[in-house]
Amino acid sequence: MNEEQKFHKSRVAFMIIEDEIMYLSDSKLSHIEWYKSLNYDIDKFDTIVRGYYKEGRIVLYKGDFEYDDEVIVNAKKYANVIRTYVDDEDAEVYVGVVKGNVGEVWPPKMKIEI
Repeated sequence: MNEEQKFHKSRVAFMIIEDEIMYLSDSKLSHIEWYKSLNYDIDKFDTIVRGYYKEGRIVLYKGDFEYDDEVIVNAKKYANVIRTYVDDEDAEVYVGVVKGNVGEVWPPKMKIEI
């Protein structure tokens, strides 16, 4: 297993599609690999709000790990649902990430108060 797969396996991934949250745990799949496996239109992938939970942090983004008003609205709307799913009511919520090296945890761009 490479460093990227180790990271993917260590987090709970999620995607918000048509106001439904889907989760993926204990998997080496990236979001795009998971999305493709579900037979969704790959041309729409960059518009999907997605993210992960790891070590007390919920991080949401779309496109190239960016955030916009839609990501912020989804963060506020779904944070408590995700907190319940991962059983961490104190999880901090962030949007966007600063891309770094594969296998490292990339720092989030902005904290959202819920």
